[in-house]
Order: sequence, then structure tokens, then C-alpha cells
Amino acid sequence: MGTCGEEKSKKEIKNFKDEFKKSQKKSDKNKNTSYNNQSNKKDNDRKMHVNTGILKEGDQLNSNEKKEKNYENKNKFELSTKKTEDNTNENMTKEIKEKLNNKPKENKENKENKENDEDFDDTINMIAKNDLKEDEEKKEQNNIENEKNENFNDKREEIYNSLKSEPKNYSKINQYNNTQTILGHSEKVTHLIQLELGKLASGSYDKTIRIWDASDKSKTEAEKIIQEDGYVLSLLEFEKNKILSGTSNNLINLWDLDTDCSKCDFSFEGHELWVNCIIKLDDRRFASASNDVTIIIWDYYERQYLSLLEGHEDCILCLTLLRNGKLCSGSVDKNIKIWDIENDNNNCVQTLNGHERWVKCILELDNGIILSGSDDKCIKLWEYDIEEFKYKLIKTLKEHNHSVRALCQIDEKYFASGSFDFTIKIWEINTWNCVQTLIGHESIIIWINIVNIEGKKMIASCSDDKSIKLWEKNNDIEDKQVLMS
Repeated sequence: MGTCGEEKSKKEIKNFKDEFKKSQKKSDKNKNTSYNNQSNKKDNDRKMHVNTGILKEGDQLNSNEKKEKNYENKNKFELSTKKTEDNTNENMTKEIKEKLNNKPKENKENKENKENDEDFDDTINMIAKNDLKEDEEKKEQNNIENEKNENFNDKREEIYNSLKSEPKNYSKINQYNNTQTILGHSEKVTHLIQLELGKLASGSYDKTIRIWDASDKSKTEAEKIIQEDGYVLSLLEFEKNKILSGTSNNLINLWDLDTDCSKCDFSFEGHELWVNCIIKLDDRRFASASNDVTIIIWDYYERQYLSLLEGHEDCILCLTLLRNGKLCSGSVDKNIKIWDIENDNNNCVQTLNGHERWVKCILELDNGIILSGSDDKCIKLWEYDIEEFKYKLIKTLKEHNHSVRALCQIDEKYFASGSFDFTIKIWEINTWNCVQTLIGHESIIIWINIVNIEGKKMIASCSDDKSIKLWEKNNDIEDKQVLMS
């Protein structure tokens, strides 16, 4: 129940208590007792708890005996009354919840106060109606969010057409063109890597890993399809033809591509929620980041968990290994953390603050500058200050119109960024200027990587539009589409 619901419940409880007291006073008047005002209050409380042992049900005392008994047990009644009031206040909410969740429990007190039971039931019914109303409001809000998503999907073509009509004033020297489109996944494509033997491996929300031979355009089907039990969120080839997959079922699965892959060779278990990212640390270790707010370091060959890194306050979305041997992570908590993972220290040595929303991707350039992309539509640049021994924010790039989801370095002169605005932007490292915008995907960009196809360096991009696109640096090549399933 939300805040508004709690306030309503408190009001209903207060109303119930007021009605309860009124009914008790009315009952006392009908019995024509000779108590004074103070004795009446205490006697009413005693009647509420006839089974407590202070006063037994059916006891009858004449007026003098009542007064004498009242003075004789004054201290005892005062303590009992205070305890009764405290218990009444403390257990009121508990009683109401119990009434809502279970059938009313019969007890001797309720039998003696049928009118109060009826009032109590009315109060419960009113609270139940309020809860139902709140559930309906939540359902309506969810419908609004779903409608927004549907509207976004309806506008994809409109957004895509508007992007294609934008003027392009970039130099032809730096032009990249979409030379190949790979289709086959039935849901969004989340990740893509190039294997040691040159083939491509892609993961998707359709719960499959697909192996592609992009060098042979005559092939119209994936060479191998591996069936996962959950969404495939991240891929890593740790050794030749053996890949690790991070999934939404909290596992990291090991697949041997030299087999039929009918089942995985091994599952690394340790995370409690989705595994968003896995990266190689050295010849023995790899690291994984999860929605469970932890980073785990694993021994690949021993198939075991080595250490746990904790420090973020929300889901961890991305990892990268820095050239100085430290690990860098980005999170929903808007922060970037630098970790010392040498000699089993596993300490956070610095936290970089600057983004206003989720940090979704991190990249270290060859010159040592760290780039971070965020839902705040910005790319931030962080440089290590050798005098202060820490990273400092040196620049913010603002060209994208939506979340920056992916980053990769093309060569020593350029890097690329992929965004939820359907575009990939090419940036010049020396000037930090955007030199080209790649338009072709019909939905958000989820992942970009550099691949080498037949000796040609290309940008590979994955999208929510279920496709993989390859972009080649040659302005004269016509766009070709290869349909694969």
C-alpha cells in the first residue's frame, strides 16, 4: 500500500476507535452504573478485556462494594488501563490486516460486543475498498506506460525517416556505410563479439546465441543456434571456440562450439539476479556484473568463485578493464567505481560522480582517458591526474538525443557511440568533435563493436529492431542486405 493508502487506513482506524468509544459509553449509560467519571472510564476499559483476569465476566457488585474495590485497586487499574490503551493502539492495524487476510476469528470479547464487531467489519470493508481503488489506480498507471511504449513503437518509422532526411555535412573521407544487414533473431539483439576464428556470435532476447559467417554472403542461415533458458545479455570468448554467456536466469553458461551445444559444459552459479556483463581479466580470471549489485571474480579453469566486490547501491550495468590493471564499473546509481583487484585487495579506490542518470557503458581509450555513456544523453571524459592520483572530469560531449548505450574505439583517431536515438556517432579523438552520424537502424542501438571481415575493419551494431548491421569505411559501396534466419 502506498503513502496515500496508509493515510487513509490511519483515518479509518481513528474513526473506528472513536465509534468504539461511543458505543462503550452508550452501553455504560444503559446499565445505570454509579461510577464517577474517572471510575466509568476505567470500568469501560475493564469491560473491553473481561477475560484478562482483572474482572471476570458475570461479576456483580453493589455500589458500595464497587467504590471500595475501585479505591482498593486504584494503582492496579491505572496500570491495567494504560496497558490496555497501549495494546489497543498497537494491535489496531494488526487486527485490521488479520480481518482482511483471514476469516474473522471468534473470541469471547467479540461475542459480548456484537455492535462493535459490526462497526469493525464496516471499517474493514471501507479499507478494502480503498485498497481496491489503489490497485485500480496502479493498473491504470501501468496501462499508461504500456501505451507510451506502444506509441514509441508506432513512431519508430517516423523517427527513422526524419533521421534520414537530416543534412549531412561531414567529410567523405570519414564516411561509413551500411554494407551488410544480418537478420535472423526474433527479438532484440543485445550483444555481439567476433570469435578467434573470425566468425561472429550474437545474443538476443529470443534466448538464443547464433554463430554467423559474415565473410560468406551467400550463406543465408546462422551456422549454429544455441538455445538458452533466459535472455542472453552478454558474451565472452575466454578461449578458442569456448564462449561464456551472461543470462537473465542469473547464470553464466560455458559453451563449447566444437560440440553440438545441446547443453552447456558448465554453469557458474553465484549471482542472484541478471548477469549484465562479463569481461576477461587475465589468462585465468573473468569478472561478471549483475543486477544483484555485485561484481564477482571467477577462476575460469577451476570453475569457481574467487571474490566478491560490493560498493554500488544499485544494479551494475557495465565493466571494463583499465590498462593499469584496475577494474571500472558503471551502475544505475549514476556512479562509476574504480576497483583495485590485484593481490586480492578488491577495494574501491575511487568513485566518479558526474552523470545525472544511469551509467550504461564505459570505454578506456588508448590514451588512458575513460569515456562513460549515460541515460542523461551525455558522454563524459575522465582523465587521470598524476599529481592528485585520481581521475577527474575534463569534458562532456552532448550530441545524442537519447541515452548513450554503447561505446567502442575504432582506431587511434576515432571512437563510436551508439544511442537510443537510433543513431551511431563517429567522434574524432583529438578535437572531440562528432564527424559523422550513422543512420540505418529502425530502433534503439544496444551494442556496438569493431570486427574484421576479410581484412576490412568494420563497425558492427546490434539493435532493438532485431538486426545486426555492419558498417564499412567506404563512401562508394552500396547498401546490401543479406537475409539470415
